[in-house]
Amino acid sequence: MESVPTYAQAIAFYIAAGIAVFGALMVIMNRHPVISAVYLVLSFFAVAAIYVLLRAHFIAAAQVLVYAGAIAVLFVMVIMLMNLGPRHLHGGRVTLVKTLGVVGSLSILLLFLLLFLRQATRLVGPAETDWATFGTTEAVARVLFTEYLLPFEIASILLLAAIVGAIVLARRWEE
Repeated sequence: MESVPTYAQAIAFYIAAGIAVFGALMVIMNRHPVISAVYLVLSFFAVAAIYVLLRAHFIAAAQVLVYAGAIAVLFVMVIMLMNLGPRHLHGGRVTLVKTLGVVGSLSILLLFLLLFLRQATRLVGPAETDWATFGTTEAVARVLFTEYLLPFEIASILLLAAIVGAIVLARRWEE
């Protein structure tokens, strides 16, 4: 497999990136939280498509299962539990905090654009990368269970402790 993308791959990348950015913008611009969650799922799927274009199929599947599946469902459940009425969904007036948020966001966007333009002239990615096996399940498993075995096990123990803690708290709440 070649490491240089074709024109079709480049076009597909720009389409997926545009959809991801559009979805992200609609998440923050929409006033209704459920519709924002749907746009968030759209953005997650577009990011998964970018992973597929990078031949990282395992990461794309994890993106769809974990983020577009579990996290989005969790967001929708929390939104439904909050039971927001029409009075909570209206905008309100422009305050200093909102103005500073817009100025800060535009500053970060300008910084990212400057970094992108600076990096556009350099080669991207290490030359010794084997693009034929990059992102495959075998390659991810090999690195995960050899080089990163200890952090992987620590993360699993932390998740187990969090689950046990959530169960204990839920049982206390019932009593």
